[in-house]
Amino acid sequence: MFVTVLSDKPELRESFCKSMGKEISRDEFALYSMDAPDRKIYLIDPVHYPEKIQPLLHSLSMSDYVVLIVDTLTPKVGELLVALNSIKAERGIIVSSLQLPVNGTVLAKYDKVAYVASVKEKILAASASSSGENAFGLVYKTENIPSRGHVAFGVLRGGKVKKADKMFLLPEAKDLEVRSVHSGGSEPEELSAISHFEIAYKGDLIQHGILAPLRHGFEVQNIVNGKFTKSPFFKDEIKGKIYAYLNMQYVEGHVTENDLTLSAPLAFEKGDSMLIIDASNQKLRVAGVFQSKW
Repeated sequence: MFVTVLSDKPELRESFCKSMGKEISRDEFALYSMDAPDRKIYLIDPVHYPEKIQPLLHSLSMSDYVVLIVDTLTPKVGELLVALNSIKAERGIIVSSLQLPVNGTVLAKYDKVAYVASVKEKILAASASSSGENAFGLVYKTENIPSRGHVAFGVLRGGKVKKADKMFLLPEAKDLEVRSVHSGGSEPEELSAISHFEIAYKGDLIQHGILAPLRHGFEVQNIVNGKFTKSPFFKDEIKGKIYAYLNMQYVEGHVTENDLTLSAPLAFEKGDSMLIIDASNQKLRVAGVFQSKW
């Protein structure tokens, strides 16, 4: 299971994660392994947030559960509330002594505690949710490692992956053949959701994206038809470029009420919702949601 730890203060996130688990990697976000009796639990800290919004978005893409730590109500706490409500992240816990403005949002469903000491049992009691039987992975980085070759790091959100499987990395539709699978320090014959993975593969070095089987239901398009719904908390007009975010993809473009026009192809399934980001906005960067047509 993957738990995203959020706060507008990086030091609060880091302190919480270090109290709960052991750091195993640090890039755009830090990943911590937390001890649990029956499964692997990983904590995700978007280390460069709030300076950059992409680590927050990547962290939420991988997340099953959210821990939101708030000691002061600030504009960036407001941005976190809007982001969580926009993606309908319904499972989590709020650690705060404050009364936060969450009525009418999905965060009204969160458990609420005043102290960090009460959080661990809530995390251990939570469960992960698979994306289904079809293989569906999110790749957050790749490296060329001596003796292993190209290795993709990511999270398997659905289905299974095993040695010799032939797959695609979307949106580029690059071919990939699995050489070996590593997870939690072991090399299983087969990897099942929900798991953190290191996949050694045959193919080109790749970037962020979606790991999918050769037969899949994704569209890969520059122009997406659907409907844009601006966040009620976003008060400015969108006049210039925006970014669309979905599943490790952060693509520049423009949005109208019914169309999303992008500078590069984006992989999505019919009915998917993309976050619309106004990166230059000083008050709130999450402008709303664009839902593609079914």
